[in-house]
Amino acid sequence: MTGFDVIIVGFGPTGATLASLLGQAGIRVAVFDKLPDLYPLPRAIGLDHEAMRILQQVGIADRLAEHIAPYRPSEYRGMDGELIMRLDMQPRPYLQSWAPNYVFDQPALERVLRQRVAALSTVSVFLEAEVVSTGQDDNCVWADVACAETTAPTRFRAQFLVACDGGGSPVRKRLGIELEDLDFDEPWLVVDAIVSDETLSRLPQTQVQYCEAARPSTYVIGPGNHRRWEIMLLDGDSLSPDFPDSELWPLLKRWIAPGEARLWRAAAYRFHGLIATDWRRDRILLAGDSAHMTPPFMAQGMVGGLRDAVNIAWKLTAILQRGSDPSLLDTVMQERRPHMKQTILTAMGLGQIICERDPERALERDQRLRAAYDGTIETEYRQNMIPTLTAGLLALGSPLTGALAPQPTVRAKGFEGRLDDLTGGCIRVFVLGLVGPEDKTAYLSLLEPFAGVLVQFGREGPLNVHLLEVMECPPVLKPWLYESGQRIVIVRPDHYVYATARTHDEGLLYLNELCSKIIGKCEAP
Repeated sequence: MTGFDVIIVGFGPTGATLASLLGQAGIRVAVFDKLPDLYPLPRAIGLDHEAMRILQQVGIADRLAEHIAPYRPSEYRGMDGELIMRLDMQPRPYLQSWAPNYVFDQPALERVLRQRVAALSTVSVFLEAEVVSTGQDDNCVWADVACAETTAPTRFRAQFLVACDGGGSPVRKRLGIELEDLDFDEPWLVVDAIVSDETLSRLPQTQVQYCEAARPSTYVIGPGNHRRWEIMLLDGDSLSPDFPDSELWPLLKRWIAPGEARLWRAAAYRFHGLIATDWRRDRILLAGDSAHMTPPFMAQGMVGGLRDAVNIAWKLTAILQRGSDPSLLDTVMQERRPHMKQTILTAMGLGQIICERDPERALERDQRLRAAYDGTIETEYRQNMIPTLTAGLLALGSPLTGALAPQPTVRAKGFEGRLDDLTGGCIRVFVLGLVGPEDKTAYLSLLEPFAGVLVQFGREGPLNVHLLEVMECPPVLKPWLYESGQRIVIVRPDHYVYATARTHDEGLLYLNELCSKIIGKCEAP
């Protein structure tokens, strides 16, 4: 089977998001998944504002309202049951226009995401289709696929292949790519339940990390009546993926009893910190869990996969539609691996606070954390723990480079809403104030080949394709930029800052540099 630009192996959240982003750009995509339908049980439970912005770009964010809810504060409670640490999301105004953190119903979200993919004419999805082998040469990549309705594998060809086939990725293993072990391997029980209305009122009203040496555990409030418990398993506990009821209910009796909740899922897992040593072999790339696995203590596992998808999507689009050199794909690993590794290490650090099993060291931990706040626990913001990009396709040294650019809520003539809904995911130049005719012409001439947009902040203007005049309400971009003494920001299609500038001469220099790097050969830093 030919006629495809990209093969995606795996139709979980990462693969479906990548398929959506590529399909929206008109890229011809074949997606293969060995299951007959989506996995019906929840796994991930947390999203952040960057994930919501990506889902907004896919076109489904506003359809998720009934399946998501704001993430409650997380209270870390020590050996005596008292507070030792508290995490929450940053207050309004929100930099991304979305709340910084959400809980969500994963099967429902995936169902909406798959509906979006089904509406894209250039994307073909094959279920009950197992990729049994892959290969490549100088001209193409291929996948041999065993489908339910065929007796022998069918060979599909494309220009590129992205493996989104999970932590046990057969594609990664066939390539001989190893996983770097970041030294975190803990057995936990994960229980999801739909709790009765009568029982909800006596359960905690916030997320709780029970940092108790006897048996660390976590309580998470999901959307509606969905509640999750994560409970560390000890020596002698069952490690069966199908955890036995005889051991389950005694572990839950602190919170609920039989008859007070309907069990949705109960399974034993090993929480790992792993990251692939290589993310690309010529025409084949890794994304999502095939490239990295993180403990759940920051709710960044699925979010990491969505970041991979949007990073890969715009670069494949540039190669396939604008003639960019395939070396652009080298920047995927340059950017995403350090970012994901630091995210995993931060999650592991939180996990080590929770997972301390030695009572004396746990008491010392409690004293140390309380002393750090002079006895009064201050709230830390979760988003401050997320790293920026530090390498790759960036103007390193420019203020705010590698940060996620804000998405203000804006007003223009005939429009009020999130800025990305006007611009889409493209190269954008944000300027505080209006731009003179000569500089405006120079910006637009550089942006036009990339379908980019110049956005001027200062007054409400008409809706033009490549030139916008908007007012932000409330201001988030202006104070964010002014704090660094800048007034111009060059934004990549994945919403990350390439560079910031004080003057138009500097801004035009950076924009020309970015466009040249995308079209030309990307050299490793």
